[in-house]
Amino acid sequence: MLATQRKTPLAWKNLTHDWRRLAVALAGIAFAVLLMFTQVGFQNALFDSQVKIIDDMRGDIFLVSRAKYTLAAEKRFPLALVERAAGVPGVTGAYPLYSELTLSRLKNMTPGRRSKAFPIRSIGFHLNQPVFRNRDLNDQLGKLRVRGTALLDRHSRRANFDFPLDDDEALAASPAELANQRIDLVGTFSLGTDFAHDGNLVMSAETFADHFPQRKQFGDPLSVVDLGIVEIDDPAKLQDIRDRLDAIIDDSVFVLTRDAFREQEVNFWHTSTPIGIVFLAGKVIGFIVGMVICYQVIYSDIADHMPEFATLKAMGYSRGYFIKLIVGEAVLLALLGFIPGSIVSYGLYHALAGATGLLMRMSVPSASLVLVLTLAMCIGSGLLAVRKLLSADPASLF
Repeated sequence: MLATQRKTPLAWKNLTHDWRRLAVALAGIAFAVLLMFTQVGFQNALFDSQVKIIDDMRGDIFLVSRAKYTLAAEKRFPLALVERAAGVPGVTGAYPLYSELTLSRLKNMTPGRRSKAFPIRSIGFHLNQPVFRNRDLNDQLGKLRVRGTALLDRHSRRANFDFPLDDDEALAASPAELANQRIDLVGTFSLGTDFAHDGNLVMSAETFADHFPQRKQFGDPLSVVDLGIVEIDDPAKLQDIRDRLDAIIDDSVFVLTRDAFREQEVNFWHTSTPIGIVFLAGKVIGFIVGMVICYQVIYSDIADHMPEFATLKAMGYSRGYFIKLIVGEAVLLALLGFIPGSIVSYGLYHALAGATGLLMRMSVPSASLVLVLTLAMCIGSGLLAVRKLLSADPASLF
């Protein structure tokens, strides 16, 4: 009985015959992986952070001014439209949400601290209305029943808001002003920053009206709203109820499902700002850097082993064999370089999330994207490097 013939793993042998060179090569590829992960991470953080408040809100349908091209735009509509939505069959509740940025300036009044006021997004709502599903926030709503109190987002940019965010008692003892009026910070919650807002304050609608009376030059400052949040009784009838609302709501207001609202916000930042192009350029640069590094590694390996390749060519090994060999080396380089690159990137994501408050998360889709780009980068480099070997005459290689 013939013994099973085992093939020599030539691609692996070529890479590992010089561990020092392999380590340098993997460091270079890992760096390219890190560059791509950084760009993908920041781009995803941009989108995820912008829609985090949408994800944290209750409601199935949202009323949004047509002039409100992004959440940061302060375009409002009459409260009466929210009240009208509450009477539509299938709607179990319609609630206003108030938001202010232009007039919202928070200042730490502790003696000896710098007294500069920084912009922060102030959010107000009626405490008896189920507006948010953020458990961290809902557990502390009782603290806001005292007029003139607010909760501060613990992920607010600490360089701007110099408050003791890790100690509620110390925070409550820190005097503060919002829009030139005293505000008592009675606790913290978790929401996160985004590219338009350095932090968030949450308060009751009454406290909100006290601090921003200028929102309505004549009358009640709560008579204009930034968002309308609509809950329905049957998710299966979502589109039907949305259409009913759209038929009775003023043409100046969008009636959006949650998915449509998220998509509108993401599309604005992706297509209407240069940020998407900047991150795309970063990914391309990382890809090119990786291709150059991988090309140099594989080309040097081919050059160092030209006599051996000449022997194999003279023995009749086909072009396909050499292509598969080099592609095999490229795949091994990609996989071996991806592992340390992704580990370092994960640590970097964690550090950046803590420093900026952005949602830097390494999701399966983003990791898969970078892995595919890494494989393409290394395989493309290998196919470029193998051309010299394929075009050479065996006799000239000795």
